[in-house]
Amino acid sequence: MKKNFMKFVSLFLCLALVFSIGCTGVYATEDAVEETPIVETEEAEKSTMDEFVGYIADPMMWIESLAMLEGAFNGLSSELSFEDNLMKVLYNVLNVVVEKLVQIICKLYPNPNNWQSLADYNSEEVGFMPGRDTYQTSAAEGNYWSLGYASRSVVPEDIDSGDYYLGRDLMNKEALGVYDDMRVRVAVIDDNSGEGAVVVGAIDCLGVTSTDVRSIRKGVMAYCEEEGIEVASINIMATHAHSALDTQGVSTQFFYKLLANGFNNEFEIFDELPFLEAPTYFKEYFVEQSILAVKEAFEDVEKGQLYYSSIYCGDIIEDKRDLISKEDLPEIASLYFVPDSGSEATYIADITCHATSFSASNNLVGSDFIYYLDEYIKETNGGNVVMIPGAVGQVSRDIEVDETGLTEWESKGASAKTLGRAFGKLIVEADYSEKLAPVLNATHREIVIHPENSILVLACEVKLVNNRVYIDEDGNTVMPTEMGYLEFGNRVGLALFPAELYPEVFWGHEITGYTNWDGTEWPYESLATAVDGVDIYAVSLANDALGYVLTDNNFAFMGHIIGEGIADETLSVGKHMGSYIVSEYYAMIDEMK
Repeated sequence: MKKNFMKFVSLFLCLALVFSIGCTGVYATEDAVEETPIVETEEAEKSTMDEFVGYIADPMMWIESLAMLEGAFNGLSSELSFEDNLMKVLYNVLNVVVEKLVQIICKLYPNPNNWQSLADYNSEEVGFMPGRDTYQTSAAEGNYWSLGYASRSVVPEDIDSGDYYLGRDLMNKEALGVYDDMRVRVAVIDDNSGEGAVVVGAIDCLGVTSTDVRSIRKGVMAYCEEEGIEVASINIMATHAHSALDTQGVSTQFFYKLLANGFNNEFEIFDELPFLEAPTYFKEYFVEQSILAVKEAFEDVEKGQLYYSSIYCGDIIEDKRDLISKEDLPEIASLYFVPDSGSEATYIADITCHATSFSASNNLVGSDFIYYLDEYIKETNGGNVVMIPGAVGQVSRDIEVDETGLTEWESKGASAKTLGRAFGKLIVEADYSEKLAPVLNATHREIVIHPENSILVLACEVKLVNNRVYIDEDGNTVMPTEMGYLEFGNRVGLALFPAELYPEVFWGHEITGYTNWDGTEWPYESLATAVDGVDIYAVSLANDALGYVLTDNNFAFMGHIIGEGIADETLSVGKHMGSYIVSEYYAMIDEMK
């Protein structure tokens, strides 16, 4: 009650301050006979209204709408019943209506004042790192593997204050305590060829935007320059744990931000909205802790050997849509580093599975199965782990959980513990007979996203997320981001994507039985063999968080294929993100080679 009252007061103060600014202008005009401020305000309002009227009156806008409505009939099939075909048309029409309504809201809602022109975008200034200069095809004389590891908690000390929120949905779910910690885990790896080290880090959270990733990079780069360390690639992933604190802002006081930031964007009253000090502090805190973890990993570096194993895990995971068989689900790619000194080994494991073991009503902070995966590996052989998410899509756990004799507290985490220890057992007991030559490659490619989904644009306007947003020369909203590719021993590759990838986007449409929504075909085969002789695995939510990425032909926005269980794609860049990101992936690989 107290918090809601304070938010109401702050909104009232915003309104009062706006009103007082208006009154001050009027009284100043009467006293000083100075009309310039009023003229400027009227001109600004007129400009905004003229722009909005121009948008509504633009024939192209209506032509595009009609074209989209025509697309509502795509995907009709004689194999579906009349009712199912009708529902598909109605869904598609609803999608067009919703998109246009949100577009209009976006036109009326004031943009944040820190949105810049795309012409002013500077890769180096924002913290983009292109990777290593050359692509190595064999180990040079003197090359050797070295790796350093570190892990730090990112849970604030005052977590019990009730001022922090879990990052699961828009329901302002207050964190009431900690169940099993929330950490950042980092591995620094190098082949010591002189091309620079590579950082692979993962934060237990739903997603981390490029804005915060690049803040981490800047802090690390400052340290490396001071210490004379050569680093070529710094990568921060999110483990996609649904029970972790909100690292993006999307789950923190949605309605308050919606109302208050409308005024704040227009009148620039506050740098940050009042009464959100704790979430603002948390973002700064997890960035700071991540920088410290990377520094500690550099200080922990030692020489050793690197091994590789590909691990089948279909017995404990499933595609919730029932579209991908267990045999076709992506395997775990596990890198296993063994120090020559005999100290702790480190695993880097690419696991395709949602971390959603806790119920939706859970209010306790945790990292889900990742915590127990880490715990199992430490207990079994004293090793470390960095878990990064694969093309998770709708892939989740499928494992029996025995809660016999457990307390209520133990039952809360029973699923997470069972799954984490099952993954741990698979990873520790895998066959690591394949030794990798000390050859490390890293390349990154900047791309510019043009959101087709106005809900994403609105989320940025409302400052639910802090993704960097720019305006191009045509006045369109665009979002620069990046992709990446890491290769170990000319044998194992990790393709880094800035969003939550569905498995079929990377592994090919045949794994879903060629299921589609709009009647067209997805033209791309598996991307896993884009480099000869290299097993490539997809990594989601790498260096940014831009929502779902599906094959274009299966993008249904708010609707579902009747009976096929396709998830809503409301939280996505849009229909053509899949084909765009795949084409850019191929371009990146071609440039690298």
